[in-house]
Amino acid sequence: MQYSCLLELTAEMEPLSAKEKNEQNKISGCQADLWIVLSFSDDLIHVRADSDSLIVKGIVAVIVALFDKRTPQEICGAHIDFLEKTPLKEQISTDRFHGMQTVIKKIQDYSTSLTQM
Repeated sequence: MQYSCLLELTAEMEPLSAKEKNEQNKISGCQADLWIVLSFSDDLIHVRADSDSLIVKGIVAVIVALFDKRTPQEICGAHIDFLEKTPLKEQISTDRFHGMQTVIKKIQDYSTSLTQM
């Protein structure tokens, strides 16, 4: 059922263009190809992502939902631990788990850089 819910979330994600799927946007350390695009406008951070793995894309969809259209301050103050508190941690590989942690860190680092401007 968890996987079914994750797959449903992927349908709501705006796909990345081939141009956006570049090395600069690619998350290293994940088994699957995973890209994240961050932008800032109207005082909000915008988060978009894509992956060639549906499970990874579903998990990233949750992360996108948590962070997209939030202020840098909200994101910097967020403590995201849903992966640790759900059975997903036991069901995904260590590399995938670390890849998701890398995504969260990248978004929070981007937010931090905006608050220091």
